[in-house]
Amino acid sequence: MACTTETLERDPSFAAFLSTPVGQDNKGAHVSLLSMLARLDVDPWAEASDLATLPVGAARKRLETLIATFTDVPAGAPNYDKTLATLLARMPQPVASAPTDSTGTMMPPFGAPIYKIIATVLLFGWIALLAQGY
Repeated sequence: MACTTETLERDPSFAAFLSTPVGQDNKGAHVSLLSMLARLDVDPWAEASDLATLPVGAARKRLETLIATFTDVPAGAPNYDKTLATLLARMPQPVASAPTDSTGTMMPPFGAPIYKIIATVLLFGWIALLAQGY
């Protein structure tokens, strides 16, 4: 697969998850989750992103369905439950979004350095006004 702009922009947090082995195919080659999804004509990165947003039970069922659909690796392969447990353990959790105010503007977390800088500037401005007699 050639490196394109699209493949270079993929979320690297899914790399370990997608490189998890799911077994050996009928020819004896080791198959990763990424390879399995690609062979199923499913976008591996989109599927990984979707799986990461699901509750664990739903993600497990989805992975079981995908593995069962993939006939290159026998579904009754040894360590089937271990493979599912490894996949679920390596699946990245979605990142919580930054808080927003009522207008939808993203706000830095309370205690962020920007608030300290603003407070310091306001304090020095107030001291300067007091020194000038205002």
